[in-house]
Amino acid sequence: MTMYCNGPVHAWRGRRGTVLVVLATASAWSLLSQCCTFAVPQARGKLLDATGTDVYAHGAELGMQEPKFSSRTSFVAAGALLAATTASVERLKLQHRMAAESSETEAAPPKPKKVRITAFDSIRFFLIAYIVCGHFITFAAPGPFALKAISQINVVVGAFFALSGYVAAYTTTENAERAASPKLLNTPPPKWFLQRVFGYYPLHLLVLLLFSPMFLFSDVTFSGWPTAIWRGFLSAGMLQAWFPMHAEVWNAPTWFLSALTFAMAALPFALPVLAKQSKSELRRTGLVLFFIGLLPKLGYCYDHQAWGMLEGAMSPKAMPNLAIFNMQRFNPFYALIEVLLGAVACRLVMLDGAKGEEKAPKTNVLSTLVPLLGMVAVVVLRAMGVLELSDLLTRALVFIPLFLYFLMSAHRASVLPEVKDGVVKCLGSKFLVALGNLAFPIFVVHGPIGQVFYKKVIATKLFGGTMLAVVGPQFFYAYLAIVLVAAWVLQKAFLTNKQVSSLSSKAVEKLSKLFGSS
Repeated sequence: MTMYCNGPVHAWRGRRGTVLVVLATASAWSLLSQCCTFAVPQARGKLLDATGTDVYAHGAELGMQEPKFSSRTSFVAAGALLAATTASVERLKLQHRMAAESSETEAAPPKPKKVRITAFDSIRFFLIAYIVCGHFITFAAPGPFALKAISQINVVVGAFFALSGYVAAYTTTENAERAASPKLLNTPPPKWFLQRVFGYYPLHLLVLLLFSPMFLFSDVTFSGWPTAIWRGFLSAGMLQAWFPMHAEVWNAPTWFLSALTFAMAALPFALPVLAKQSKSELRRTGLVLFFIGLLPKLGYCYDHQAWGMLEGAMSPKAMPNLAIFNMQRFNPFYALIEVLLGAVACRLVMLDGAKGEEKAPKTNVLSTLVPLLGMVAVVVLRAMGVLELSDLLTRALVFIPLFLYFLMSAHRASVLPEVKDGVVKCLGSKFLVALGNLAFPIFVVHGPIGQVFYKKVIATKLFGGTMLAVVGPQFFYAYLAIVLVAAWVLQKAFLTNKQVSSLSSKAVEKLSKLFGSS
């Protein structure tokens, strides 16, 4: 087999074999012509070679006469020579085919295996830690700089959408191939969607039920039962993000799940399309998505001259046209743009070294450190007043592009045979990964716990006042510890519970059948 893979030798043997076949064929026809002096009286029928060609007919087309054999011996000899010639042709065809297949096998690079990118788990923890602090930092009595630095939630939350899209593409498309995974293609979209939603919906529903007396009490006190029931329906159905002025009802941070759910419904249709695109096509797609997400934000800032507002540190009443601003923040269509940008970034990395695509660029610690420091610098410079740029524009123009570049660099560093990037090594430590696994329960539970301690109507009923008034700003750190412990309990008692997992799987199957898929 090896001899056929040698290019020069194989080419010479191919030429030599072709000459021999031509000579042998000419000899066969010469022998047939010389040995034939009588015609076979019966009907001759067809004499077919191994390729299915009528030898007599083909010879006639070339101007040769039909052979007439002088003796039975000469007939047998001619037939044997023709059979040998045909066998030589078939043997050469087989050699050519084997050589081509061997050459293709050698040329095709080995398909890289997918590895778990543990750095992404740690990234989730740092993102949620920032958001938790941002939601309740005012109760820690921070200074002006700290307040501005930690309240830029509108900027940072976009990273969660981008990361969700990145991971979705990584788990459902093929490495080094322009193809979606068979599991994605063979799973009906309703079932695929339900499988993702039921990864987070059970815990969301549990927390709503546990804290529903508090939510109802607050809504009934200020707005009455009809409003309380309507808001409960929106929260339980994860529909609140579609109502920009009421997106933060009940468990306020879970508007994110409402917007993410819409993105999950679109992904089984979008991911197979993105998976087929080359790197150049993906770059064009990413550019189009970037401008689609940017233009509405430019429109808002232009119409209201809100170019330099630090919205996270402002009172809602001070916002120009709060409804339009909230539309930019909460509407699921804008969340989908960021999710798709994450998927595009992931596919660019997954196609590194694929057939017809360039290899992965060389990476070092600066590949991850530079965008990481860039994101931190953006937050700090805005807090200092040096960079006066709206939350919306900062998120679309600067933060999300830097974050995607950071994810791509961390991805490339994580799939190397040996991880040498110091940032990725640190993020992949067991302690940080363990904290990263608590990111989702922290996200779901920190809002209700914060309301217990800091929402005036609730805290006054329970403690005689908010914890800021009763205990002081130092209670903020106790609040963070309580959230962390509660998240750990939910993770161990609920999220990793086999019975909960089984019930979720059964619910997915039943609902899939209801939608006509299984």
